[in-house]
Amino acid sequence: MSTMMKAMRFVGDLDDDFYKDERQRDVWNEASAVGFQFAYWITLIAAAILPWVAGRTGAWISVGLIIGWFICSMVVLRYAQAHDVDAYTSMKGLPPRVLMAGSVYLIALIGVVAQLVTRPGDGIATWAGAGVGALVGLTAAVLGVKRHQQRAKRREAAEELL
Repeated sequence: MSTMMKAMRFVGDLDDDFYKDERQRDVWNEASAVGFQFAYWITLIAAAILPWVAGRTGAWISVGLIIGWFICSMVVLRYAQAHDVDAYTSMKGLPPRVLMAGSVYLIALIGVVAQLVTRPGDGIATWAGAGVGALVGLTAAVLGVKRHQQRAKRREAAEELL
């Protein structure tokens, strides 16, 4: 077992007797996944909001949040990969969650760049706001189209059953 895997087992406390009961382990794993996703989204949303509400200081904090977010994501993917699980095998296209996360991530990056590239005192609201508005509009449009496609598929499947 590699050093990384030993460290991850220690961090996750995976050798605890708690994991011997299969149902308890499954429920705990699901709860941990929900908790991870919740923390993941909160971090991403905070990184998107901070540059806009806290200026340059918020932009630097967002950079730290995004780096931490990225590192945690890579550790999760690397751990799964080390156990021969590919998180992308069942992915078909871009699900709405991925589009939403990508949009929030881009809003964070636009805010960070807008705050850190401009000189203090220069206004960023016009071009950065237009960029964020366009991104939000595009995301809403893509999600709307995907939802419409899913409804059409369900409707066709229901008609075939009749």
